[in-house]
Formats: sequence, structure tokens, C-alpha cells
Amino acid sequence: MWKRVYVWEPVVRVQHWLHVIAMVILAITGLYIANPFIGLTIDQEAGFHTTDWMRYTHFVASWILGLGYLVRFYWFFAGNRYARWADWLPVGEKRWNGLWKQIRYYFFLEKERPRWTGVNPVSGITYLILGLLLFLTGVTGIAMYAESYSHGFWQVAFGWVNTVFGNQALRLVHHGLLYAYIIFLLIHLYMMLLGDFEEENAPMTAIFSGWKYER
Repeated sequence: MWKRVYVWEPVVRVQHWLHVIAMVILAITGLYIANPFIGLTIDQEAGFHTTDWMRYTHFVASWILGLGYLVRFYWFFAGNRYARWADWLPVGEKRWNGLWKQIRYYFFLEKERPRWTGVNPVSGITYLILGLLLFLTGVTGIAMYAESYSHGFWQVAFGWVNTVFGNQALRLVHHGLLYAYIIFLLIHLYMMLLGDFEEENAPMTAIFSGWKYER
């Protein structure tokens, strides 16, 4: 007998889709900035080129992503039980044991797929790593932005990042992480669709409706 359970609150769902949209925009504009292939001048008087527009769009999308990141971090403490950090990380005996069972299932060592109403422990750790990588991407991005300012807040707060990485390595790290996100997206889509079919508790559709199902 299936029971309908409200899992993802509006804050989580809206933040998720804002992140998706922002990351797609960041990926497209980032790829273009790395290799500009259109040399159009949009505004002759101001000298506003396509690359300038791409950089501006990249900048706006990065702030949308960053603000969503902060909201989601806050919701780890203010949200319902499925949104809180304790239901994402392997805290407690049940989730710790479930972590290894989930890993065994992914490596085809367990026949039966473990069922989780919220986020399974492996996914929770993966999202944590993703969050840390996003933080690193944001810091390196702001550090590159700070290069345009020899003085002021941005240079004081983030200029040291350029010193630590070096100019070329800074750009390499920032751009290289893009491909990690593309790989994550493909795997994430596959796992969500697989979960919809195998678990039958709507992990994919729940991010639209907020509702899952459990026995």
C-alpha cells in the first residue's frame, strides 16, 4: 500500500530549478568566454561586444547561483526533516549502514535497491561534494573578477586566491570544474530516471510536485 509523503518544500524546489537554469547559463557563457567565436559589436558607440554581453550574463547568473547556494545552506537547518543536513549525511546507524548497502547496490553486489523517502546517503555525500566544488568555483571566479581592481573590497577579500593558485592555474581550475558539472548532470539525470522506474516513489517527479510515495 503506497502512502503519499510531502518531501520537497517550495524553497527546495525553486532553489533547485534556479540552480539548474543558472548553471546551464554559466556553462554556455563560460564555454564562449573561454573560446569566443562570434565577433559582433552590439553597441558601436559604447564598443559593447558579444564577449562583453556573455561576461555580463555570466556574472549575473553566478550571483543568482550564489544566492541560491546561501538559501539552500540556510534551509539545511530551517527546512523539514528531508531538507535538513542530518537526512543527507550518513549520521546515525541507519544511514551509516544504508550508505554501505547503497554502495554495494551501485556496484551490483546487492540485488535489492534500498528505498529512501528523502535523499539516499550516497547522493547526500555527492551533493555535499558538489556544494564544495561550487564554492571553489565561486571563489576562483570572484578572484578573477578581483583582478580588475588593484584596490578595494574584492581585491582585499579575494586577491590572495590568485596568489595561491597563480593566474593560469586559477583559470584552469575555474574552467575545468565546468566539465565535472557536465558529468555530474548526466549521471544525476540517469540516476533520477532509474529511481523513478525502480523505486517507484517518484524521485524525479517529486522535484516538480514535492510529493513522493512510500510503502
